[in-house]
Amino acid sequence: MLKLSSFKDMDISENIKASLNSMNFKEPTEIQEKAIPVIMESKDVIIKSKTGSGKTGAYMIPLMNSIENIKGKYVKALIVLPTRELALQTHKVAVKMGKSSKLKSVIVYGGVSISNQIKEIPSADIIIGTPGRLLDLINQGYLDIKNVKFLVLDEADLMFDMGFIDDIKKLIKIPLKKQSVLLSATIPKEIMDIAKKFMNTPEFISAGENESIPLTIKHLYTFSEKFNKFSTLLSYLNAYKSKKSIIFVKTQRSGDLLNNILYKSGFKTILIHGGMKQNSRERSINDFRNLDAGILVATNVAARGLDIPNITDIINFDAPETVETYTHRVGRSGRMGKDGRAMTIFDEGQRNLISSLQKRKVKLEKIDVNLEEKYTDINYGELITQFNREENNKSESRSNGRRYSGGNNRNRRSETHRTESHRNEDHGNYREETHRNYRSNTDKNYGSNNHRRSRRPSSD
Repeated sequence: MLKLSSFKDMDISENIKASLNSMNFKEPTEIQEKAIPVIMESKDVIIKSKTGSGKTGAYMIPLMNSIENIKGKYVKALIVLPTRELALQTHKVAVKMGKSSKLKSVIVYGGVSISNQIKEIPSADIIIGTPGRLLDLINQGYLDIKNVKFLVLDEADLMFDMGFIDDIKKLIKIPLKKQSVLLSATIPKEIMDIAKKFMNTPEFISAGENESIPLTIKHLYTFSEKFNKFSTLLSYLNAYKSKKSIIFVKTQRSGDLLNNILYKSGFKTILIHGGMKQNSRERSINDFRNLDAGILVATNVAARGLDIPNITDIINFDAPETVETYTHRVGRSGRMGKDGRAMTIFDEGQRNLISSLQKRKVKLEKIDVNLEEKYTDINYGELITQFNREENNKSESRSNGRRYSGGNNRNRRSETHRTESHRNEDHGNYREETHRNYRSNTDKNYGSNNHRRSRRPSSD
């Protein structure tokens, strides 16, 4: 394999070298050094690497070098990412890197007007987008990808976690004579199964296998029975005076429910998950960035790729399933040499993860959280029942609204628009009108909903 001491030594065009120089890209990272020569040999590649390792450059440089001299204005490369935020970050890199080569990148994502995106597509060399919007544009005939030469699936495991698996299968079924690159921080079985179906004998490349956890993070954990988890969390927050925290949950509905309980218990919270509208999710992140103190309730959508400064605490309300996910989550804290703290609530069946973390030299300290009476006295069962009832009522109200026709239906749509606007203004904070229905027939007991969503999130 070619050893790359600097980007100047690469067999790429002078235009791309000029762009890299203007971006102050001097020497390749580990993953770039390993991946770029292989991708430039036109091989399909699976890259396992963490966010922040330079993986965007690892595929963007050979991608642009591959399509730079292809004549004609049509879509030559397609880059698929799970969220608007990650797509925007990648688009910024593509715009800068393609400037000297005059390669135009267009970004498409849901939650905003599709008309402006449609206007941009005919002049695009590279399309960067989220799965749902890409499929919409393809199905409506506005995006022709039959001549795509380069397909990238970035953050593949996160797309799977967010319920995009069916969309990805539809995208890769479209026949293309292309080179494919798949990138993922973890490689679960489902991702490998997909890769085998649409990639041509891919070469596997990894870097940073043992992703480092900042040494300034203190790792705490406790055990809790399922129905004591809420009071355990609230008691911990009150006792440890967490300042700016991210609380991770496993499912979107769990996030809605926990955000509800935290808000009603007097905590300042913001919510983010893949089921929220794109603009609402973006405002939630921006609002949390600007807070000196507060809580962000999040699913794994916030674990990677988002730069949120000054996080003091990471709390795993739902313990992660793997060491890799734990690492991604807690890595939001303890940045730039600052102190941080990570606390995980385990149940008795998760001791294997504790052992795995200890084998990775994570110094875990067991704590006993004293359950405070004001939190143990809360009737969580009633709060969950009320939450389910409100969700069901909203679902029925929307169903009834769709039965109206003519002028009444137009009035109802207008009212719905006003309600949605009011909902978005809350930036993810719980109010009665902020919650949307995800499933009306959910179990009333928290903890029984730990399954993957099979439908496409409306946000993307």
